[in-house]
Amino acid sequence: MKTRIFTYVECPCGHRGALIETIETGVFPAGQHRTWLRKLTRAGTYDGGDVLFAKMKPGCPACGRSVGPDDVVGRSELQGTGEVLRTKSESGPLEATPAVSW
Repeated sequence: MKTRIFTYVECPCGHRGALIETIETGVFPAGQHRTWLRKLTRAGTYDGGDVLFAKMKPGCPACGRSVGPDDVVGRSELQGTGEVLRTKSESGPLEATPAVSW
């Protein structure tokens, strides 16, 4: 079964994006998953204790600021589907950076 975890962040400049994790039991060995960013860059400098933010180093494409756990505005989880939830304004091509496998 596929599970996607969305961590939504908002930069102080107002730009919003998400860190997305995909866990698919049966395909990946136990404990491994894929991650990618939506509407964020990998130009961040976070080096703290949050493993997800430390590995992905999210940055704001609008102002260049590094985005960290203090910028989280919400989380959600989607199970059992191959579809990624998108708002109507995101119905065009995905603006995501390449995935990282752990």
